[in-house]
Amino acid sequence: MSNEFTEADYHDLPRLWVRVGDCGEYENFGDDLAGLIDFLNELQAGEVTGWRNDIGLGCETINYHGYDFISLYWGDADANPIRELDEEERLVVEERLEEAYI
Repeated sequence: MSNEFTEADYHDLPRLWVRVGDCGEYENFGDDLAGLIDFLNELQAGEVTGWRNDIGLGCETINYHGYDFISLYWGDADANPIRELDEEERLVVEERLEEAYI
């Protein structure tokens, strides 16, 4: 039995995905929640005003809401959703996203 990590193992690892707004591209952040939050702050996403798990998984902010929300979830290598952020991860996002109005 081998303990080597294979490409197939890597493909199966969940990773953080984000898409900002309806026209954004899906971005893979691996397991780097801090990096994902920095990315959202660079884009001036704004503070979280609510969480979505109906038409998609993610959050709304003052700048991205309705169908133009921020997709934010754990997914597979092909960006298929696996699960939403847990309560602790959501709190980190809420605490670290900066106020911004665009």
